[in-house]
Amino acid sequence: MEFLIYVFLIACVYYNKKGNPWFLYHHIGEAGVPTHWFEEHLKNIWFLNMRTMTNKEILEAMEKNGKLPKNSVALTFDDGYYDNYKNAFPLLKKYKMKATLYLNTAYIEDENSREFKYLSWKEIEEMSESGVFDIELHSHRHMPIFVNTSFDRVVTSDDLLDRDIQHLYQGKAEIGFPIFGKRGEFSSAGVIVPIEAAKKFKNYYENLSQESKNNIKAIQEFINNELHKDLIFETLDDAKARVLNDLNTNISLIDEHTGHRPNFFCWPWGHRSPEFIAILKGAGIKGFVTTRKGTNSLKLDLENIRRVELRVFSPLKFKLNLLICRNYLLGRIYQLLS
Repeated sequence: MEFLIYVFLIACVYYNKKGNPWFLYHHIGEAGVPTHWFEEHLKNIWFLNMRTMTNKEILEAMEKNGKLPKNSVALTFDDGYYDNYKNAFPLLKKYKMKATLYLNTAYIEDENSREFKYLSWKEIEEMSESGVFDIELHSHRHMPIFVNTSFDRVVTSDDLLDRDIQHLYQGKAEIGFPIFGKRGEFSSAGVIVPIEAAKKFKNYYENLSQESKNNIKAIQEFINNELHKDLIFETLDDAKARVLNDLNTNISLIDEHTGHRPNFFCWPWGHRSPEFIAILKGAGIKGFVTTRKGTNSLKLDLENIRRVELRVFSPLKFKLNLLICRNYLLGRIYQLLS
């Protein structure tokens, strides 16, 4: 036992600084990681003398050397919220650090009339031009699609304001429409529910007794026997055309406003599939970013980049994860246990 402990400790020393951790943020401020906590994260990175790298820098290092420098780390932000500009951007500049933003380009707002607290193009351009932020892809719409006909529930009054639910029904969702299993648009061929089919289901469901509404098996039989023929099932070619249209919009808008053609794609909701990796690689995408926990090797697997997201990203938890994941051995153990 003592020998095994000795070997383990030697291995820990050998693999220290040979992990490449990526950290995932959404909001910085009241809605997410408190701003003062985020500053403590940056202080920890500074104290450990770690180099923050943008995705663009990471790709350049991989193409030039086949691996990343030791003691490197990536800070990443998903979606494109205004507080990334207001709270994170000044601190990154203060500590001379860099980050990458995976941007949903459908939700850009005007800084003078902001409703949903997303970034404006003016702010994004400033972040990009500073060299502090690299702007990469997160899909244009960041929307789901039904992927099967397994009944989940029906649309409620609360869902009528839900952007995802409205998207699934082309902006015409009604109370009582069916909701099936769903995933991100970029993960699978989809099942499209025409409005007439949704109304057919709604009429059926509204005429059920309360007891019958709890009989999921009977409802599923109605879907399988009566509704199935009214649904549209995408082929892989249909899905390819759909996702490439969204992807090309995402690429062209970022390219237009930053002067940089993005090369990394962050899977919306972390939903991915081998078939869609092939489709996106064919469109020129070189790096694929997931929400899977763990660390990365310095010889980065560009098709399966792991990130760490903590629900409570306290300075202590961040420091522990940073120390663990910059050690490739400990990071791999953490990955297996997560």
